[in-house]
Amino acid sequence: TMSNSREKTAEKGPKKLVVCIKTFGCQMNEYDSQVATGLLEAAGFEIVKELPLTQPSSQRGEGKGEGGADVILMNTCSVREHAEDKVYSRLGALGKVKKTNPELIVGLMGCMVEEHREKLFKRFPQLDLMVGTRNIKELPALIEEIQKNRRQVAKIKQDGISIEYTDLIKREGGYHAWLPIMTGCDKVCTYCIVPITRGSEVSMPAREVYREASRLVSEGVQWITLLGQNVNSYKGDLCHSEPFVCHPERSEGSEAQGKLREESRKQILRPEGFRMTESSSTFPELLKMLCQIEGLKRISFTTSHPQDATEELFRVIAQNPKISRRFHLPLQSGSNSILKRMKRLHTYQEYKVKIDLMHKIIPDISVTTDIITGFSGETEEDHQATMRALSEIHYDSAFIYKYSLRPGTPAGKLPDDVVREVKERRHEELLTLHRKIARAKSEQWIGKTVNVFCEEKSSKTPGHLIGRTDQDKRVVFVAGENLVNTFVRVTLKELHHETLFGVLA
Repeated sequence: TMSNSREKTAEKGPKKLVVCIKTFGCQMNEYDSQVATGLLEAAGFEIVKELPLTQPSSQRGEGKGEGGADVILMNTCSVREHAEDKVYSRLGALGKVKKTNPELIVGLMGCMVEEHREKLFKRFPQLDLMVGTRNIKELPALIEEIQKNRRQVAKIKQDGISIEYTDLIKREGGYHAWLPIMTGCDKVCTYCIVPITRGSEVSMPAREVYREASRLVSEGVQWITLLGQNVNSYKGDLCHSEPFVCHPERSEGSEAQGKLREESRKQILRPEGFRMTESSSTFPELLKMLCQIEGLKRISFTTSHPQDATEELFRVIAQNPKISRRFHLPLQSGSNSILKRMKRLHTYQEYKVKIDLMHKIIPDISVTTDIITGFSGETEEDHQATMRALSEIHYDSAFIYKYSLRPGTPAGKLPDDVVREVKERRHEELLTLHRKIARAKSEQWIGKTVNVFCEEKSSKTPGHLIGRTDQDKRVVFVAGENLVNTFVRVTLKELHHETLFGVLA
């Protein structure tokens, strides 16, 4: 039956397929999925939200969204075991679906592909396609190749940069855009899989970042989030001169848009009065350059490494109101012995000095962090040191995880010797303490009037809008008019869970 259906497909020639993309993991994966969506749509594929995967699209009837999809792509993450387990579970379910729908194409993108590679084909024979982080632009051709030949295909490059700048990207909303500026990591954290899955640090040249940011703003984007595994480790080409601006008016029609992009490319690559040097620009210098873009109202970034969180960076943030007042700086542990075992390149005391300096230079800064509990060799004394760190620093938000051993990392050779019950208890103690601190921090905002960027209308409460403060705190407020994509002043009145409620000032 499968052979006959393949012959019929080959006789008719390839048809444009319905593709469902499911994203797991970090913002970099979300960006990659947006790139994949845009490229596939440009090639004629139909992209749909997640659907019940029970029938091929040819049996769905006329209405879209009824039934299933022809291609299921999962953009995967390997940073934590839980994320991989979700993908394995989904692959198992798709194996059952393929027994009744053998023409379904199942594919993986992202870090799991880079980590496990062709071994996944042996473990999951229902898997048809694997695409590495550096091969996203080849997706349309690869899917059509599988549709025609019905054989497993893997495309995984070892070199190059896993960032695609393209005007074909399909963003969820028009006001905000992710913008990767570097990828990979040269740090040596023993628990981390990123150097294996994303490779060494590679930065996009500053002129390329500026050009892409300018293009996004010309299309209506007002808020850009810069992405990188260690974004503040960025190093790119440095431009020296007076500020330059490239904001041509938007034109209608594909030909006009093509000319616009080409003129934008020429102007930014060779801006008058600029000279390119052989030195490398730092992250603070890049931020200053991007702050010059007229029409760009907010710049945020994630994630940073403590080693590269410098006084220069803090002062640039303080001097430029366009830059978000949220700074994510992972601590991971409050114990020096665990930090050393993790090879985090700093002690708790050194980290705390930087946090104190940041608060001094940027009084309105909101600091968030990552914590790992139950790392190899962690004692009760180490755990209490992390509890003290939370009590001393008072983070606005913290992502607290139970350690999961990642094979292939340096820590993979260390014993995972903190038993599950102890990890769970320590995890809960850290969460309980942090929730108490975070609520007290949020309550301090009640009664204040703050800047809020309006993101969308509330789907739950008519007449209300949802936005974010400069510190990235979620705010719901009453508004009698549509203020989406604008900045407004809001007086904060009350706190429900983690959301602040207010009224227009």
